[in-house]
Amino acid sequence: MKTTTHFLLAILCLFHVSFAIAQTAESPRDTVFYHGTESLNMLILAKDYDLLRKDAQLSTLLADFQSRLKEIQGIIPNSPYLIEYKHQKQLNILQSNKIKSYSISSETGLTENFLNRAIITDPNSSYQVTIGFNDIAALLNTDIAAVLAEIVTALPEKDRYLRYLEYRPDNQSGKAKLTENRPSGYLDMLSLQAGVGANVYKSKFLTDITGEIGLQLNQKGILRNQFYVSNNLLFSFDAENMGKINNFTNIGYRTNLSNQKDKPNWLGVEFGTLTKRSGDIFVPNTMRMGMNWQVGKNITVAPQLYFNGFFKQVSPGFRIGIGL
Repeated sequence: MKTTTHFLLAILCLFHVSFAIAQTAESPRDTVFYHGTESLNMLILAKDYDLLRKDAQLSTLLADFQSRLKEIQGIIPNSPYLIEYKHQKQLNILQSNKIKSYSISSETGLTENFLNRAIITDPNSSYQVTIGFNDIAALLNTDIAAVLAEIVTALPEKDRYLRYLEYRPDNQSGKAKLTENRPSGYLDMLSLQAGVGANVYKSKFLTDITGEIGLQLNQKGILRNQFYVSNNLLFSFDAENMGKINNFTNIGYRTNLSNQKDKPNWLGVEFGTLTKRSGDIFVPNTMRMGMNWQVGKNITVAPQLYFNGFFKQVSPGFRIGIGL
């Protein structure tokens, strides 16, 4: 029982440490695009668009940006420029070498983009706002807080998928109206995986072949959770050098602790039972519980506990896998 307690505490500590490390990475974001008048447009990148409903942080950020800009509007250059504003930290005005810029689409052909941009970020990196404009007067005179309030009023229900939301002024009321709402990242998916591994159990070395089918659930652009069933064939030799095959069938759960789509960091727990027995390495009714951690690309480590004869005896094991 003491061994089991120590094992569970080790799993909890590893979850905590891995989670703390993984959260430093930049995460994918929801996109909210306000396609305003010929004077201005606004692109909002948010960790979760539903946050716009719950706090006034972005409204405060934009109001502070406009007030700071009024203090220096007299020194704004006539040539194309870029404004970079970090809330309560820094405001930069950088000259641009852009002469003209166009967007190309099959519906509208060539569409001229705005010459100037303002990029506004908050200290917590929850939001980044890019505003396109030609004249500084349009940026200063637009009631951005009112536009943001109209966007929030028309936000769709909370969604765990990453989404692209586009708004345009309504022809009659002039208020921001949601005109496009679509997913912009991964959806849930089934996965099929296979791998080989090296195991140590009771001072014996065993190799294995493992196959797995799983359901991976998306959370804001990242495959975050996975439920799976796997089959694990363990190969060994007895005292007469005869080959033996034992089989474990497992169910498990993993969570992805990384915020980068192309660099996952899976950590999970697994429970298995002996479904085919050969030789004397495992006693009948052996079960096991373990964790698995992807420490590198296609490399996993898995400390395990084997419960022999319906929990009559507990024995440690360890596996290093390639692929799974």
